[in-house]
Amino acid sequence: MKKQNFKTLLMLGLLSILAVSSASAQSNHEQQANIPFSFAIAGQIFPAGAYRITRLNPQSDQAALSIKSVDGRMSRIVLTMPVQSGKPNETAMLVFKHYGNQYFLSQVWMTADTTGLELPKSRSELTLARNIREPAPKQTAIALNPRRR
Repeated sequence: MKKQNFKTLLMLGLLSILAVSSASAQSNHEQQANIPFSFAIAGQIFPAGAYRITRLNPQSDQAALSIKSVDGRMSRIVLTMPVQSGKPNETAMLVFKHYGNQYFLSQVWMTADTTGLELPKSRSELTLARNIREPAPKQTAIALNPRRR
């Protein structure tokens, strides 16, 4: 009987440690932003508004990124590729490329990281980039803030 109680207590202790470390790790990779313009991710158009951005598998080079509107109406999960920076970022941010008034989420940077997440270009962005007369797309950065619970 004592052996069974010990095993049960040990399992409960391990589960609580895992739950706390998982919640702690998730909060480090969950951010929120207010985006003042509509934008595209992988061909899907998102309206202006408040969004939660979560890095789903932070230990992987090819991280999955979840983007969800705070109201729950819009969401998308995309695979990203690593992109390097010469120095750690002072602030977490989203980087958008825009051609005229069409915005595309391009990169995500977390605070103090030298490696960001780059999203693949959609067909519509590639077509627009090919047909636009500007030499390079303009970029706009939006600050990310830790998600408030």
